[in-house]
Amino acid sequence: MTNTNILGDQDQAMAEIEVMPSAGDILGIPEYELRVSSDRVCVELDCPDPHSDIDSYIARIVTDFKLLEIPEYPDAEILKNILTTSCQPGEHLRDHVIMMGQKAIHPIDGRLEWMEDYFAEGWAVDEESGNIDFWSKLERLSVKENELLVRLHPPIDGKAGLNVFGNEIPVTKPNKVKLRAGKNVRTVQEDDFTVYHATCNGRVRLADGTVAVDDVYVIKGNVSLETGNIIHTGAVMIQGDVGTGATIEADGDIMVKGMLEPCHIKCGGSLTVIGGIVGGEDFNIELAGDLMAKYISEANIEVQGNVVVGNEIAHSRISSLGQVKVSKGRIAGGTTLAKLGIRVGEAGSSGASDTELIAGVDYSLEKKIRWQDDKILKLEEAQDRILKAVKMSERNKDLTEKEIATLNGLKKKVTNIALAIADAQMLIQKLKVDAINSCVAEIFILKELWSGTKIRLGNERSIVRTSILKPRIVQLRRKKIKILPLGDGNMPDE
Repeated sequence: MTNTNILGDQDQAMAEIEVMPSAGDILGIPEYELRVSSDRVCVELDCPDPHSDIDSYIARIVTDFKLLEIPEYPDAEILKNILTTSCQPGEHLRDHVIMMGQKAIHPIDGRLEWMEDYFAEGWAVDEESGNIDFWSKLERLSVKENELLVRLHPPIDGKAGLNVFGNEIPVTKPNKVKLRAGKNVRTVQEDDFTVYHATCNGRVRLADGTVAVDDVYVIKGNVSLETGNIIHTGAVMIQGDVGTGATIEADGDIMVKGMLEPCHIKCGGSLTVIGGIVGGEDFNIELAGDLMAKYISEANIEVQGNVVVGNEIAHSRISSLGQVKVSKGRIAGGTTLAKLGIRVGEAGSSGASDTELIAGVDYSLEKKIRWQDDKILKLEEAQDRILKAVKMSERNKDLTEKEIATLNGLKKKVTNIALAIADAQMLIQKLKVDAINSCVAEIFILKELWSGTKIRLGNERSIVRTSILKPRIVQLRRKKIKILPLGDGNMPDE
């Protein structure tokens, strides 16, 4: 016991010695040190008053330069001038640069400077009730004729530097940004910038690197036999209902102030339905943007963006590459699939045992892979035909120069096709990896989770055996689906 106490006392004494400041620290006198900066661009010196012994410090600095293996450095005369002019007698040097290379000038990437937050996501929410105001989207898409939309800043090249060892400090090339002017947009060159102006009143749209302005087609009543089907290159606003059997195709957004009866819709933007959506087995809705509606019943819908529903999704098939949010309502019956997760108040119901919720799955992946597989099949068929022609030609030993050139051309095509097949196969693997990495396998149930509800997260499946009338989060833990309590620490961000 005595030895242990003695060792403990020694350790404590050593700790106290280690933390005790030096006399130089107390007096503010730096210890001598010559060092290369972390970026290797300069040599820095800490030194007590160099005037006190100028020749000794110069000799020490020269020796340290050699130890640092710096190929070129100031000679004794230059060092003397640096030290004597850097401070007054009695003053000290700290972090003083006595040799400087050349700092690299980093490049500046090209960028787009939007004049307004045109594409803000989400909708205004009533502060008192917490209800979504379907009329007030946060985006600001409406623009006026001649309005300046965006300014394109070109990239600015950097400049390589030079460190104190004489080595170049390389810089990367800046990234370019491209933006094409689409319908109803004109460009003007101003100094180094390209600016984009609207040429008409309408709604701005950005898709596939192209900015366009859609002139809005307004229908002041219902879409019915009287109006016929609606085909429009811009945005569409319908002030009434969309009747059963109608077809609407629009490159831009579609706004319906009434309700949708069973109909076909193909939309290059987002669909907003102030009333509800009632679908049918033979009718489909396809959207490149987001979907917002009061309720959805018995509908087949594919959405590349998010789905936001106020009251209920009932007995429908919903497929989304974004999120599905029915935070204050319920999903009962049918299949709801969301690549980036689901948020719902009530999942399933006491009378709807056919409810299936799928999160973390990319519904578009199968179609993309099938397209690549078809491409590979066609390439392989073409490759086989050319190989047969090559073999037939090689049997002839007396080919003319023209025939030899044709044969070599065929062989080159075979090689190019093989490369194209390999590229397609690599793309398939990339699509699979990207789909997995970008998916969010997560479901938030904010009120109730009913028994019989089927759950799928990625490739894992489960079924709820017992109703849980409390908030829950469904996640993958060690490749198994877990239904966990939802509380202050893991509530979804709004």
